[in-house]
Amino acid sequence: MNNPVQESFNARMSATAESPEEVEGVNGTFQGFDYGLLVPISSNVPEPDTGENLMPIWVKVLWTIIFLGMILVATGGNCIVIWIVTAHRRMRTVTNYFLVNLSMADLLLTTFNCIFNFSYMIQRDWPFGSLYCIISNFIANATVAASVFTLTGISCDRYLAIVHPLQPRMSKKSSLIAITVIWLASMAVAFPCLLYSTTITNKYKGKERTGCILIWPDGKVVGSHFDFAYQMIFIIITYVIPVTLMSFSYTIMGKELWGSRSIGEMTQRQIDSIRSKRKVVKMFILIVFIFAICWLPYHGYFLYVYYDTDIIFSKYTQHVYLAFYWFAMSNAMVNPLIYYWMNARFRQYFKTAICGWKKCIFHKKCKGDDSSITERPSHSFGKSGYGGSRKSRRGNRNQDDSPMKVGTNETPPPTPKNQNDEDKANSSKNNRRSWIRSSFQNESKKTITVNL
Repeated sequence: MNNPVQESFNARMSATAESPEEVEGVNGTFQGFDYGLLVPISSNVPEPDTGENLMPIWVKVLWTIIFLGMILVATGGNCIVIWIVTAHRRMRTVTNYFLVNLSMADLLLTTFNCIFNFSYMIQRDWPFGSLYCIISNFIANATVAASVFTLTGISCDRYLAIVHPLQPRMSKKSSLIAITVIWLASMAVAFPCLLYSTTITNKYKGKERTGCILIWPDGKVVGSHFDFAYQMIFIIITYVIPVTLMSFSYTIMGKELWGSRSIGEMTQRQIDSIRSKRKVVKMFILIVFIFAICWLPYHGYFLYVYYDTDIIFSKYTQHVYLAFYWFAMSNAMVNPLIYYWMNARFRQYFKTAICGWKKCIFHKKCKGDDSSITERPSHSFGKSGYGGSRKSRRGNRNQDDSPMKVGTNETPPPTPKNQNDEDKANSSKNNRRSWIRSSFQNESKKTITVNL
């Protein structure tokens, strides 16, 4: 039995098929119909609340604050992650390359789609043109696919490293090739958005509104079998299959790290290696779990609306859709927070970046020199940070600040008062060098005497 809403839409679309740019009284929402109609579609359908009647000003302000906070945290956090890996040589590992790709996809989704799409959902009007409608829809699907494909690539790399440690690991060059393949596959998944995304204009009560939608070859805005097939394929490729594979692989890795017992006594190096692998696996298990939770309501909503179109006439539909959409987009905000919480090295660089920006903003001067963090060996990172132990720093400070304690009672020659006299300055430098040389010689003699 056909739905009367679908029949009304089909009749209007067939009547205006020659000029889809200016369609009178059709739904102009993101996925054809998602959070309610812009205008009523027939006299038998109750008129939906539109504009200010549906969402008061204070509710719009509240939703704007919620989305703005998420966008700022997601943008800043992912920018810091990209800076950490690209600007520091010791952080350029295969896993971190995948994390940079994940942050890049989340950053593109947040800045080039979420901001504009939120404005569209609040105002129920698309003022950004038909070209950016195509770009926005394409970026949305491509970045979501790139994110989940990247998480799948990380799980494969971790699986080989833990379950099959004797097999050759993925090299940095291979990881870059894999990232390129990920983006090509993601763009192929999102390619229909380039073909069928368009804008439509409708007038209602003297107001003209523009919608950004996908109009498929069958010409249906509601109940399109092409749209349903594409949504199902997209959910299977970017959610069902990847989450199933990652769950299976991390389950095997968990049994390998926590369930297996080695024969004999392990060395301290083996114990430290297992602990390090457990921390990494815990972090990625949490990332995959949060990804699955964040995107489940969003995907489930579109499947439910396809079978029950009456829900789009509810006055709370727009708020429900905004909540599901925010929940899905917040996954881009959560990932950098997980890195900060569960990885000590990322946490140290996050603090360095944030403290450096504070100096730039409040003191109008930023040194920005983190060479001490970048160039020190990894074993120097302990409880006291990248600067070594407190005792060693105290000893170095005493030696640097007290040149008289080098091993001799002599004092260095005074600095010349007249700085313009080059001869006196040069002679003073020579005297100082000879004094330092003699000091180390005396120190070495005393050391030999004591040892004997």
